[in-house]
Amino acid sequence: MLVDELGIEPTPALQELHASILRQESALQPQAVPGAGEDRLGEVVRALVSGRLVPVLGPGTLNVNGQAVAARLADAFDCPEEHRGDLTRVSQYVAVTQGVGPLYDQLHDLFAEPADPGPIERFLARLPGLMRAREVDQTVVVTTGYGDAMERAFEQAGEDADIVSFVAVGPNRGKFVHRAPDGSETVIAVPNTYADLSLADRPVILKVHGGVDPDAERGRESFVVSEDDYISYLAQSELSSVLPVTLAAKLRRSHLLFVAYPVVEWSLRVFLHRVFGDDPISYRSWAVLPGAQPIQHEFWRQRGVDLYDVELEDLVDGLERRLLEVAPA
Repeated sequence: MLVDELGIEPTPALQELHASILRQESALQPQAVPGAGEDRLGEVVRALVSGRLVPVLGPGTLNVNGQAVAARLADAFDCPEEHRGDLTRVSQYVAVTQGVGPLYDQLHDLFAEPADPGPIERFLARLPGLMRAREVDQTVVVTTGYGDAMERAFEQAGEDADIVSFVAVGPNRGKFVHRAPDGSETVIAVPNTYADLSLADRPVILKVHGGVDPDAERGRESFVVSEDDYISYLAQSELSSVLPVTLAAKLRRSHLLFVAYPVVEWSLRVFLHRVFGDDPISYRSWAVLPGAQPIQHEFWRQRGVDLYDVELEDLVDGLERRLLEVAPA
């Protein structure tokens, strides 16, 4: 048909497929749907208890105490309807028309509001004791959110954690700051030689887009939040060149579990690009997203990530049950 009607010679690949169909080769039989019948929970738990799983927490729906942050920010600055939308777009409008200072002031007021940690934060904060008992490295928890729910969860669980947070403004722009449990802070100027982090001792909360500083001085407050912020963030070298070498190696040599990450989020795509470029993730990884649409399945498939369509509370319940099977103590 291609030759007779369009004058186009079929490609060698198409001719080979045509011959395979005529021969009824077994390779043409339908293949099983990826992930069907697999024990995803078991795989996630095995990676977790071996110290080889890095949870990556997205911003979720970006609500604070039941109200959308983008809408509250837009209302606070009387943002015109054509400039409303997600937090990135609204922040860009405020930064251009009012300046970064007023934007940061309002974001501080929003994200410093007390909020209880969610089920995934509480679950992760209960893990350090398990990791110590099994004598494996502590967890690195990556978050692109701006609040302090993860830190609060560790505090409530009585666990110390190192905080490593990105700096988006000021003289240390583009670097990370390490805050130890005793409150001391160190700018990580030479990442390849920074040796003050040990996953054998404590978990690390890695805030790759900065976040709120609840202290009155707000000295470490920083947000990658506007469109210009993301463009500047992407224009820099890959994330591993500014991260402490311990954390960079952990990210590249671990299974990843993405939680609360709609595909539309800038923070997700920026994180993947900064760490992995255009390459698929090297280790079997999973994304948790209830009610995922076909485009979201395709997005994660291209990244080599298995999309797990399950509610977050059900995921946590399932992980806790499976952990009891492998680590009942």
